[in-house]
Amino acid sequence: MRVLKIFMLLLVTITTTNAQDPEFTQFYANPLYLNPAMAGTAQGPRFVLNYRNQWVGLPYSFVTYSGSYDQYFDAIGGGIGLQFMYDVAGDGQLSTSSMSLAYSYHLNLSPKFTIKASLQTAIQQKRIDFEKLIFPDQLHPRLGVVRETIENLPAPGLYNMDPYIDFSAGFMGFTGKFYTGFAVNHINTPKVTFLNDASSVLNMKFTAHGGMMIPLEQSREPSKFFSPNIIVQSQAKFFQVNLGGYYIKNSFVTGVWWRQTSRNIDAVMALIGFQKEPFKVGYSYDLTLSDVRLGGRGSHEISIIIELDQPKYKSQQTKWRKLNCPTF
Repeated sequence: MRVLKIFMLLLVTITTTNAQDPEFTQFYANPLYLNPAMAGTAQGPRFVLNYRNQWVGLPYSFVTYSGSYDQYFDAIGGGIGLQFMYDVAGDGQLSTSSMSLAYSYHLNLSPKFTIKASLQTAIQQKRIDFEKLIFPDQLHPRLGVVRETIENLPAPGLYNMDPYIDFSAGFMGFTGKFYTGFAVNHINTPKVTFLNDASSVLNMKFTAHGGMMIPLEQSREPSKFFSPNIIVQSQAKFFQVNLGGYYIKNSFVTGVWWRQTSRNIDAVMALIGFQKEPFKVGYSYDLTLSDVRLGGRGSHEISIIIELDQPKYKSQQTKWRKLNCPTF
């Protein structure tokens, strides 16, 4: 019965979150996923690796892998970003693979204010293993899974959905202390279905984010900062707010956030990170506060960032301006 209850909890969780994209606690440590307009904000070549294991207490957790490269190019007046992502839900029952390419235009409107606007194109594919799924007609109230399903399923084994194209766009504005951005993912609401259901589409996701870098000491080059941040996301009926801040001292970074969804308090998140050029490493833990905590204790996330030096252009009059925001 305990196994059956855990399974039912997982089933309800999957059902209520089927319209959501994977999320990352360390949102600035996955810049292209947060907002494609962040392509090229590090100027030199930037390589990012992200790993997230969500609700580790459940029998089958949700694991997401992400890797990206981005860089500013003076010759094209903006940044180029390339990202790969692989998401696995439920012990390989459902997986999503994606590859995206983004261009972000960089424009200095004044000596202090800069904007970036971007477009992103991705190709995605989902895969499911029907042999690992359990349907309601297989369950017995006391004995658990005892029957074969009568569902009309494809041939046993892995089943690949046809690849689909996905478009996104983003915008950012920033000064030396303040930054804000807005992104729209899945603009074309691509059809996502294994059974040729025309009504099954990937809903648009809207993301708004902003923050400040507040120096905590009087100096031309301060080493201590406090950075309050907020992120608001909406996708179909799902709504979420992340509110918190970072404390930065030289190479040390720590942060705490509160995540609230449209239905309930979701989690408290804590982060610790270290920066030593060219490497940055961060670890965060989400303490689950919603009903999912009955089966899933929390979520782990690790990020690794490598930022290389700025290339030496033939023309030294580069138009690039640094985005001063937290790394994680």
